[in-house]
Amino acid sequence: MNICNKPPNKTAPENFGEAVPEVQVQRARRNGWSWPLHLFQIIAWLLYLFFALVGFGILVPLLPRHWLPAGYICPGVCFIYHLVVHLTAVSIDPADANVREKNYLGPLATFNRNQHAHVIENHHCHVCDVDVSAKSKHCGTCNKCVCGFDHHCKWLNNCVGERNYWLFLNSVLSAILGLGLLLLVACYVFVEFFIDPMMLRSDRHFDALKNHTDRWFVFLPAAPVETWASAILVTAGIFILLSLMTVILLGHLLTFHIYLMWNKLTTYEYILQQRPQQEVKEGDKQLESCPPQV
Repeated sequence: MNICNKPPNKTAPENFGEAVPEVQVQRARRNGWSWPLHLFQIIAWLLYLFFALVGFGILVPLLPRHWLPAGYICPGVCFIYHLVVHLTAVSIDPADANVREKNYLGPLATFNRNQHAHVIENHHCHVCDVDVSAKSKHCGTCNKCVCGFDHHCKWLNNCVGERNYWLFLNSVLSAILGLGLLLLVACYVFVEFFIDPMMLRSDRHFDALKNHTDRWFVFLPAAPVETWASAILVTAGIFILLSLMTVILLGHLLTFHIYLMWNKLTTYEYILQQRPQQEVKEGDKQLESCPPQV
């Protein structure tokens, strides 16, 4: 599982016997709002706007009247909570405490592998030029040491470490809950559209369209916009496909992190553990492909 991770060679460990090639490090990034923004980060916000706009503007208002309060409140609370924790996880600076105390946004030192075997040696980072904790790792993407480094998340465009790991998990969990509830609403609207579409026309604005069952309203009740029945059906279908894919991927990610917490591992440590196994498998494949020698 490596959905949110940068490639492991982007992070410089101090104890795992890996040297990092000489790179020209210029400036560090403070948080997820630092430029450049990542494409995945933009996609995440566009998906959030799409799910919120379609879910609460088109699908939920079509529920029967006695279901409307629950339809707005339950997923609405999850969406608002997700927005708060997601923004906090993006905005927080996960850097090591000593790095945060230093003005690390200026030009940084250049790491030379000929002078040092590792970026961090004896709890001192040669790029950040400060002493760091034993749990800190230097992220090659953010160009700074992150305390309790777990992984660099492209969707947050920020490192996930000790300071924002639980915010990251709460963001994933709230997204699954909120989107799962709206997925149930979308499935109900899609099925009821074929069984008894009049159940979906309980809003008073539909009284003016009693004789026009092929015409519907969206963005009820505040700003009703008239549309065709096929538009409702296509929108609900697209919403179901996108939300189902998103819930499956987020569920996989949450399950993976539950596994990591159970085994007291970080994503970075898990990747390092998998490397020897992959190298052994690749070596076996090479031996199998070699012809027998006399």
